[in-house]
Amino acid sequence: MRRLFLMAVPMVLALAACTVPSSEPPAGTGSPATSSASATATAGPGQPPSSAPGSSETAPGSSEPSDSAPTAGDDQPGRFSYLCTSLDASPEVQLSSLAEVWAATNYTRMDSCDVTFEEDGQFEPTPREAEAISTAAQQGVAADDGLATMLDILRLCTRISDETGPGGFAEASEGTLLAAAEFCPDAPQGKIIAAWAEGTRVGDGDHVAGGNQEPGGWQLIKPAAATGGCTWSITGQDGSVVASGGLTEAGNPVELKPGQKFTSDKCGIWGKMY
Repeated sequence: MRRLFLMAVPMVLALAACTVPSSEPPAGTGSPATSSASATATAGPGQPPSSAPGSSETAPGSSEPSDSAPTAGDDQPGRFSYLCTSLDASPEVQLSSLAEVWAATNYTRMDSCDVTFEEDGQFEPTPREAEAISTAAQQGVAADDGLATMLDILRLCTRISDETGPGGFAEASEGTLLAAAEFCPDAPQGKIIAAWAEGTRVGDGDHVAGGNQEPGGWQLIKPAAATGGCTWSITGQDGSVVASGGLTEAGNPVELKPGQKFTSDKCGIWGKMY
């Protein structure tokens, strides 16, 4: 009898242990806290969990276009046509917008583009075009022919080569350059257009520091194709020559002070260094 009692005690304790509720979750599930921590870790440091239920926020770095994103000068496809010639023997190319011109496979080999208005009826400028025409007019460009002004602005926005050649930046008026810099800042040469407009880049000719050329240190940055005969000079307001030289001296910065006149002949393109 005593032996039977001793054997029964362990069996009773084992049965009691089997009836205690387990605190461990069933296999394949997890607590809410555990699931949340896993989602955050998957998203990566500093990023919101992309799989969070009901999330409608756009993740940082999204490629979604913004309403204020710059376009190709707001040039509407088909409104103008661009007949572009090449520096090599490539045939002329007919394109329908600035964006097409800039994206052309031979853009870096283009010489220039003739721009024409293609829509039927009288030219009515868009708000952006009217703003560009007004910018040019404020700088003395004739405002009686808005279409001609707009065509000049668009032509400058297509430029890629020969900045001082016929129809290039050096021949353009300050008002047209300013308007082009505002209308197509995202052009491949947008910064160069702005430099010509601001007077931090000039070609051969007569310039006045504080007028169409900024004072400061200047240097020849793009010699003319025919480098022979380059001469330049700086004269004071009294007409006295302050400095002068040729192609060799043009390779070093020359100081230009407000009111002084800068004259360059057969040298090329000058840029402001400081």
